[in-house]
Amino acid sequence: MSYVVIARRWRPQQFDEIIAQEHVSKTLSNAIANNRIAHAYIFTGPRGIGKTTTARILAKALNCEKGPTATPCNECSACLAITQGNSLDVLEIDGASNRGIDEIRNLRENIRFTPTMGKYRIYIIDEVHMLTKEAFNALLKTLEEPPSHALFIFATTEIHKVPATILSRCQRFDFKRIPIKTIMEHLKYICDTDKIKIDDDALLQIAKKADGSMRDSQSILDQIISFSGDTIKFENVAQALGVIHQDQYFKISDLILEKNLKEIILQTQEIFNSGFDLTEFLLGLEEHFRNILITVSTGSTELIETSENYLKRYEETAPKYHENDLIAVLKIIADTIVAVKISQQPQLKFELGLIKIAKLPSSKDIESLLDQLDLLKKKAKNNRVTETSSIAYSPADSELKTSVAIITIQTIKDQWPVVLDKIHENKPSLAASLEHAIPVKLDDNHLEIEIRQINAFQRDLINNHFRLIEDAVYAVTQEHFKAKFKFNLEQAVVDKQENESLSKEDKEKLLQKIRSEDENMAKLIDEFDLELI
Repeated sequence: MSYVVIARRWRPQQFDEIIAQEHVSKTLSNAIANNRIAHAYIFTGPRGIGKTTTARILAKALNCEKGPTATPCNECSACLAITQGNSLDVLEIDGASNRGIDEIRNLRENIRFTPTMGKYRIYIIDEVHMLTKEAFNALLKTLEEPPSHALFIFATTEIHKVPATILSRCQRFDFKRIPIKTIMEHLKYICDTDKIKIDDDALLQIAKKADGSMRDSQSILDQIISFSGDTIKFENVAQALGVIHQDQYFKISDLILEKNLKEIILQTQEIFNSGFDLTEFLLGLEEHFRNILITVSTGSTELIETSENYLKRYEETAPKYHENDLIAVLKIIADTIVAVKISQQPQLKFELGLIKIAKLPSSKDIESLLDQLDLLKKKAKNNRVTETSSIAYSPADSELKTSVAIITIQTIKDQWPVVLDKIHENKPSLAASLEHAIPVKLDDNHLEIEIRQINAFQRDLINNHFRLIEDAVYAVTQEHFKAKFKFNLEQAVVDKQENESLSKEDKEKLLQKIRSEDENMAKLIDEFDLELI
């Protein structure tokens, strides 16, 4: 007997065997049980997820000698004929090769004949979107009022190409892309049954390569078994399919963090010499940084489809990155993918893309720099303490803070410098961003604060630290308030113009003073070529 491929041997024969499409199988099973069978169905979704298989199971369920039943016997002549594809009552038509009006006219003439064995004459039209406009029009009347013994099942991967007049006459079922984890579990079950040893990394790569298609994953598994025999390791999959180990992506991202340009270039050379497709590698790297971004943004790895070992590694890697950095990295990778595809020198574009990522300034470093600048600014202010500033912290302030009187907006305005000091103790850069903030309105427990926005970085800093600001207000007033910020961009422009009135000589003198007062700051000024604005 000739060999039967895995995809055919493991094709579901019952509704409960269909994987990851429970919403479809349950609805159809209940419809059969309650005798609520429609005259036309349309199944839509990606390739290899069970549309045609479900259509055949539905045909068996309706024409089984023991049916209609939600559990066809798969033993009677009707079931066996449908399984073998030679049933006279179930006609499978390929929409791509039978797409004209003449074929549909023949179908309309034949549909009048009653079934020979079963209860229904069933027409399964695969890739129905390939029919011509004229063919669809010819089908409309028959589809609206078919004979009682006729039933249509359409399948398509491009539902948007099917006319609305056809869709409105059918019950629509949307088939879902199968999750990687589900594919891995099913492939593992197949391998265990067939006594094939396979490791988790190999399963993961096969499932990812299948891109949500169970049929594709089974075909790939068949190919790998032919290549490696009864024992499959990741190396076999990588060699047969040209896929890249996920460890390679972690290695590249670690080198980027270290800004090790020499090793990055050596790695790109190794990838190129190994014969890997550079676009495929970049797509994998894009997914890798996307996984890190998801972990940083959500604080969990629930939305990442990979093995448990790599989920732990993403949890360990995420704290090393800033959200803004990851967004910038993904933008560069997307641009590099396009550049590699169209360039005459793809290796050069590939290397340039990775070097650009490595040379990106770290948002964490910038935030730390702002903290240091603010500390110096605070120190300079303390050196220029005036009589006015000493009055601002009179005993009256202390009495006001501890008073049991009702808190008003004026109370908060008077105590605002103290609030900023509290914030400064925990995050100097945040206090610096709030330097021009003014409490303007107090409505119940909502405190509206107007601020002259300086730049997008400071605005993001404020938006990400609401709790810290509210805690500082509570520490001073002993009242809980919800902070609400109003960014006055017009006033910010005016302030910028006023600041620009400072002469160039004065700016130079102030910069020299900062350099002389702090050695570390002098190094930062030299390294980043900082200037006063």
